[in-house]
Amino acid sequence: ETSQNPWVYRASSVYDTFTAESEFALAEKELRVLDPEFNLEDWKEGLVEVTLPRIMQLFLEGKIKDLKPSLGESVYNRLAAEAKVREKEGLNIDTNILGIMNSEVLSCTPDHVNKGAPIIMVHFMCQQINCVRKKETGEITEGSEDDIRAYSYVAALQREYDEETGELNWKIIDFMLNGAIAYL
Repeated sequence: ETSQNPWVYRASSVYDTFTAESEFALAEKELRVLDPEFNLEDWKEGLVEVTLPRIMQLFLEGKIKDLKPSLGESVYNRLAAEAKVREKEGLNIDTNILGIMNSEVLSCTPDHVNKGAPIIMVHFMCQQINCVRKKETGEITEGSEDDIRAYSYVAALQREYDEETGELNWKIIDFMLNGAIAYL
C-alpha cells in the first residue's frame, strides 16, 4: 500500500530524481545499441579534427554537391540556395580555415518527432578569414585579407542507415551560423 503521507511522496520523488536516467544518458545508451564501440568524446574528437574541417572547407568553396551525402535534405537545399546566390552575384568567399575550436556537445536527445536515432547538437567556432571578393576582378567587397573572425556555428547531427552501402552514417540535419566575433 502507498502511504498518503506527503513526506513519503517527497522522499519518493527525491529518490526517483537521483536514480532516473537523463535524456542525455538514454540517448547515448541508444547510440551504443546502434554501435557498441560508440564513445561521445571520441566521436566529438573525430568530428572536430576531421569531419568539420572538411565540411566547412567544401561549404566555403561552394561545393555543396560534394556535401550532399553528409547533409539532411533541408540543410542541403538551404546551403545549395546560398551557394547559388553567391554564384549569381559573382562572389568568392575566402576558403582559408585557420582552425576549429571551442567545440561543445550541447545536447544528445532521442528523436521524439521522427523516432530515428538520437540527435546530437554541437556548437563550434571556426576561425576564418572574412574576405569576400568579386570573381571577375578580385576586388574585395567585404572584410579584408587580414580580417580574422571566429564564426560560431551550431549543427545537429543524426545517424542514418544508408540502404545502398548498408552502413550507418552521420548526417547534419540542421546547421546555422550563430554569429561572429573579431579574432585578435
